[in-house]
Parts: sequence; C-alpha cells; structure tokens
Amino acid sequence: MATNTFGRRGVVAPPSRGSFQPGSLQPPVAAPIAPRPLPSDGTLFRDNKLLADIPFLTIGLIFVLLLIFALQRALAIDIAQDGTLDVRSLIAQGASGYDLVVGRGEWWRIGLAPLLHGSQWHLIGNCVALFIVGVRLESLIGRGWFSLIFVASAVAGEAGSLLGNGSGTVGVGASGAITGLIAALFVSSFDPEADADQTISRLKTSLFFGVPALLPLAFGASGNVNYYAHAGGALAGAALAVMPWLAFFSYDSLPRSASMTLLAGFVGSLVCAGFAVAHYPSYMADAVHYIRASEVPVKADEMVRRSSDLVTRYPKDPRAHVFRAVSFLEQANLGAAEAEARTAMSLAASDVAGGPVRSGAQGLMAVLLWAQGRTSEAKAMAAEPCRAKLPEVRRILQKQKLCG
Repeated sequence: MATNTFGRRGVVAPPSRGSFQPGSLQPPVAAPIAPRPLPSDGTLFRDNKLLADIPFLTIGLIFVLLLIFALQRALAIDIAQDGTLDVRSLIAQGASGYDLVVGRGEWWRIGLAPLLHGSQWHLIGNCVALFIVGVRLESLIGRGWFSLIFVASAVAGEAGSLLGNGSGTVGVGASGAITGLIAALFVSSFDPEADADQTISRLKTSLFFGVPALLPLAFGASGNVNYYAHAGGALAGAALAVMPWLAFFSYDSLPRSASMTLLAGFVGSLVCAGFAVAHYPSYMADAVHYIRASEVPVKADEMVRRSSDLVTRYPKDPRAHVFRAVSFLEQANLGAAEAEARTAMSLAASDVAGGPVRSGAQGLMAVLLWAQGRTSEAKAMAAEPCRAKLPEVRRILQKQKLCG
C-alpha cells in the first residue's frame, strides 16, 4: 500500500515473495528483455543512492551566488575596509526597500535582492547555512520541491521585509530563502518513517540555524539583520513542507511542475536584471553625491576632524551634516549644531537609504533640545528614534531620560 512520506523520492517496496511448491516446479521460461524506461519524475540519479545523496542543486545555488557577488564587486562604486559594498552600489544593482519597491514602483527588485549580498561575510554566512541545510533536505524532499521552497521563500522573505521594515531601509540577501529551507527541514524532521538518529540530526540542524534567525523578532529585531525577511521565508517554507501532513499532496505528486519552479525563478530574475540594467546609469549618477564606503569615518575623532571637508564635498549626504552637527556640539555651538541636524533630517527624509540616518539625526536633535532646556520639544523629537532599531541612539536617549 502506498504511503505519503518525507522519504526519498522513487523508493518502492520490494516485490512479494512467492510460495515454494516442490510438486509444481517448472523450468524457468526466459522473458523478453524490454528496454528500461527512464524515470518518470526526471530524477537523473534515483537508482544510484550515492549520486542521489549529493546535493547538486544546493552546490549549484551556492556557485550562482558566488558568481553574482563577484559581479557585484566588479560593478561596485566603492568597497569599505571591512569588505562591505557601498549602499549606493547595492541600490543600483537591485537592492529592495519600501521606498524603492512601493514608493517608486520598482517591483523588479523583488526578483534580484534575494540573490545579492552586502559583503563577503554576509555571503559566506548564507552559503554555509545553505550547504549544511541543503545536504540534509535536498535528498529528503527531492530537487523539485527544494527549488519550489527556495523560490517561494525568497519572494515571501521580500514581502516580510517590505511589511516589517520602515521606509529608508535597504536590504539584500538570500537569508529569507534559506530560512524557508530551514523551516522545511524542521517540519520534515517529524517524518514517522525516519529513524531516531535522522530525526535528531535534522532537528538539531534546523534549530541551530532557525532559532538565531527568528528569536530576535521577539525582542524588537534591532540591528542590521533583516529578521522580517527571515520570518516571511520561514512561514512560506513551513507552509509548503507541512502540506503533505495535511494530505493535500505528497512530495512525489507534482515533481515535474515543481522542478520547473527553479527555471521560472531563473527566467524571472533575468527579466528583473534587465530592468536593473535600464535603471543602473541613473542610480550610479546619483551615487556620486554621497560619501563612499571607504571614506565613511569609523571613529568619533575622525568624524569630527573630517566633518567640514565631508560637508563641502558631499552637501547632499545627510551623514555629512550629522558629522558636522556632532562637531559643533563638541564645540558647544548648539545653534550651529541644531541647524546641521535639521539639514540632515530634511535630506534623509527624501533619501531611499536615509532611514537610519534620519533616526540618528532626530536623536541628536533631541539631545540638542534637551541641552538647551527645551525638554518637552526634546521628548517629542525623541519619540521616533526611541522606537527605531538603533540601539546606540536609543541608549543615549534613555540615558537622558528622553524615552518615555
């Protein structure tokens, strides 16, 4: 009797053994040799366990991500000392964000952002997680459904990012798609036909990567990690993986259509890349007005020392005016510092990547108002940065008791 399981696709039960009857023993009759049919589900290596266990699709995806990042580096305006690509380069290459996707109607970014990465460490972390999870999941559910979960989770991750992150935030990375695979591995860990060792191994792997990818959402999800993309991807991956348990279908039921998902995703990404190429010149032309990644001051004293030069060279960059405001604050020139902070807030409001800068400028403005004895204005100004995902700014405002 056939059963729906999470086990290897193409596994069949052994034939029933006939009874031994000495009195009716007949000489064997040679049967005609028929050509062996190809596997109907398109699995190239279903009869070779060793080859079937090699995660070819996982390795291929990692190779593609590495190639794309090499192209990113070649096209980047600038690269910081820590290997981080300039944010303006990421925007020109297809990074997503609410202001870009919804505000400007550039929906093509949804098909590119999951394939891009902001630094080599960002890429390495995602590739390590993808490989470890892929080794366990790809052979378990088949390459077709693995492709379906990867693509669906990537799109769902972008949806989660757009819904959860505020305006002025830019994001890239395959973590939404990978978190979907992690969630699928967690669900498939409860396969009733798997032995205890397999179940424990799958659970450990899914929890090892899944808990840090999702738990910070319970504490505000502050920092530079796009936890909302993780959440969207995890929901999609878990929903697809749980369907066999609900008897909607098994992993063997739609292998060919599922296998086409990766091809459809690839074609869709190429179409999105065409839109990116068309918009690339205008975004690169705009990028010259902003401080390059390698020029951004790292230490506070450097920020103060170079603030005048940066404002002169990059008057449209709100970060330069924040640096200048800090410099005036150290000189106790509160009026000039307030003027620079207001300029930074104004510029950041119209900047598609200015969300964190705007919150920082508002926090600085709140401190300046507090220093001038304008406490009620300071608390009103501090309301938004106190809710923002910038721990350092929030900590300074809480020290001055400006966060209610």
